[in-house]
Amino acid sequence: MLLLHLVFSFPAGAVDQAATISIPEDVLFQTIKDGLPITIEAQSQYVQGDIIFKSLEKLQVREKSMFLQGVASGRNITMGTTIAGREITMQLGNVQLPVTCELFLRFDSSKKILFVMPRFPKPKSLYSTEPADALQLLLASLGEDEYPVELGAIRPIIAEVGSNSIPIELEALDIQTQKGLLLIKMKPTVSKKNQQ
Repeated sequence: MLLLHLVFSFPAGAVDQAATISIPEDVLFQTIKDGLPITIEAQSQYVQGDIIFKSLEKLQVREKSMFLQGVASGRNITMGTTIAGREITMQLGNVQLPVTCELFLRFDSSKKILFVMPRFPKPKSLYSTEPADALQLLLASLGEDEYPVELGAIRPIIAEVGSNSIPIELEALDIQTQKGLLLIKMKPTVSKKNQQ
């Protein structure tokens, strides 16, 4: 069941009025789980292949991040190295293993883009030819960058007043986490064509 808690805050004397949508972690968990599997082409200094995030088993929303636990698989994993001046590529194949990840979020309010930085545990060895170690190395390489998640236009809310329908547009101002919740701060404005 989808439960969103909408809080309107109207500070005295403030020009900007904001609404905060609180998304509980169990709703976020189901939303992410329903969006799987996700395939990412990954490449590190020595290893490359496809990473498939297959399932999500656990999600915790924390004060500054989100912790995820699930299953990932690596497909067509290859490892490259140089021996005596010659490049050698080894085919390591496919592998599946349980993974944990911590996601850090940063919202760029001017560009309306949410940046996500995943942090995976480091592999035990950088030079192992075990497929599981190679997949961990690929996963760890994803934590070197922020990944943009563009927020498209958010559908307006339609307020019914008598026989009139008034669209209220929502602009994302900030996205943060707090224990158990993803918070999306929005600025509601009445569409200009409905203002007199």
